[in-house]
Amino acid sequence: MQFQRFWAAYLVGLVFLVAPLNAQDKIEPSSDWRLREYEDKCRLIRNFGEGDQAVTLWLDQGGAQKAYNLTLIGKPFAYPFGRAIRIKPGDEEEILRSFITSKSSKGRPVIKLFGLTLVQPQLERALELDRPVAELTAERASAIDSLSISGAGLKPIRLNLGAMGAQFGFLQECGERIQALLSEAGRTLTGEARPPEAIRPDRWLFTKDWPSYLRAARMEGKISVRLTVGKNGRATDCAVIDSNKPQLFDDPVCFNLLRRARFKPALNGSGEPVVSYFFHKAVFYIK
Repeated sequence: MQFQRFWAAYLVGLVFLVAPLNAQDKIEPSSDWRLREYEDKCRLIRNFGEGDQAVTLWLDQGGAQKAYNLTLIGKPFAYPFGRAIRIKPGDEEEILRSFITSKSSKGRPVIKLFGLTLVQPQLERALELDRPVAELTAERASAIDSLSISGAGLKPIRLNLGAMGAQFGFLQECGERIQALLSEAGRTLTGEARPPEAIRPDRWLFTKDWPSYLRAARMEGKISVRLTVGKNGRATDCAVIDSNKPQLFDDPVCFNLLRRARFKPALNGSGEPVVSYFFHKAVFYIK
């Protein structure tokens, strides 16, 4: 997918036009869950609805941390506007997040969110910066049986997920395996092995990537991410490891790193390119 543009969440004071909860379209599954383990990530896939209501959901995990990249594909996500989308997992608190839009290989509208922590609200009030991180326990994961999407000018919908305990269990076990493998990639075992080497990291992010409304509000940004680096030296996945709250800059950072970051890939003991992790920190501050 080629991401075409990104939007970031408004600060407080913005009025959202969100339909009431009882106006949501409830969309039932049209397929079973498909569980996929790739060399750089783990993924849950499920289809919902039919025709113009058809939606495909991807939930990706790239390591042991319980943070997910959420992808929503389908006509219900066409033509979003504004700078924020609302996500409500089951009976958990509503999450207000930035988002990225694109088109799938088949031309279907796509909305993507990076580093989503399903039991931690990302923005309630602009000054609420130090809320403790909530833990996605097995009990709480099992209780997430729906996903409501609203805001951004979209008609509210609710995907009926069903019980998710087993699916989250798969992601966690798979993510731990992926992390164990990729954390070892490129460690010096012979003279041939090496970790990934960044190429011109000073060209990955620029001041213009920091949203203008955050600069105007004199709000600084700090974010740490884990990039998965493919054998060709391109970043294939971005996972948010830590971010100041409210998390208004996560998606623009990941978006631009996936576009611009280049590497000499990690090499194994035989000198062959391998998939690996690279950790990067971005800090935007007001002078």
